[in-house]
Amino acid sequence: MQQDTVKYRRIFEEMSPEEIKEMNRLSDEEHQRQAEAFRAGYEKGICYLCNKPFKTISKDNPCLHWLLRQCKFKKKDFPKIYESYGYGNIAAFIRWCANQERFLSNINDLEDEKSDRKILSYTVKWKNIEWTFDCSKNDFQGHEGTSIDYPHYHFQMRIDGRQFINFNDFHVPFTDHDLFILKNSIEQGDWFKQDFGAIGSGMQDAISVELDDILEHTSRSDNEDEATYHFSTMIDARDNPISGEVIYEIQQEAERIGKSFAFVAQKRLKERANVQTVVSPSDSIPDIAFRTEHKRR
Repeated sequence: MQQDTVKYRRIFEEMSPEEIKEMNRLSDEEHQRQAEAFRAGYEKGICYLCNKPFKTISKDNPCLHWLLRQCKFKKKDFPKIYESYGYGNIAAFIRWCANQERFLSNINDLEDEKSDRKILSYTVKWKNIEWTFDCSKNDFQGHEGTSIDYPHYHFQMRIDGRQFINFNDFHVPFTDHDLFILKNSIEQGDWFKQDFGAIGSGMQDAISVELDDILEHTSRSDNEDEATYHFSTMIDARDNPISGEVIYEIQQEAERIGKSFAFVAQKRLKERANVQTVVSPSDSIPDIAFRTEHKRR
């Protein structure tokens, strides 16, 4: 199915501000409804989609919770999932689960780490499982002249670091709805954006927050494995030297109020020194699994 994104843009531009506001309101309400149902079920170990425990599997009723591998899900069962659910559904469920364990930093979807040749390339971690979605521009077009001439993506699943589903095991087709969302996101990105809601956000969203907001709303962590960000702070006080005692006081205050050294330094020294903080993703976020593309002969 061809997607005429210019046509969709014209439809959008013809909508009134009130219509756009109402459309966004309805979308937000539906997301909140699903997110609340998901959280309520997750806390009890029950899937909000099929209303069955995560530990159960019914081969006649494929469900996304199989991917958590709490049940006897096998690699050969994966087609039943993607024949019932599109990429957007699969990705959202996985991301929502990951964020229940560790918010944002269990999802490495950093654009800087994605090759220019990729449409999709990110890894999601949940407990002892890692899933990776990968789609090159060639995959998105379909491999013309082959049996894989349809838009598709590749999927990898690792359990305790061991192979379970490999990238080359399946060429997973996108649904028409997936193609609508992805093509508009790519070609009409100034007004159309795909996201997975607040509970599906990853590290790309995390680093897109304004620096002042990050400093103000984050708390310090003594465990690197639980951290979302890494702060590097440089204090330039060449015109008004700062004693080691002041630095120690800043460190002590940061520990006492549960804030970062960078946050307290920005507040305490703004009239005395130039304080610069660089915020980067924590080193403990999962690495994006790399897929080697095979050249066609």
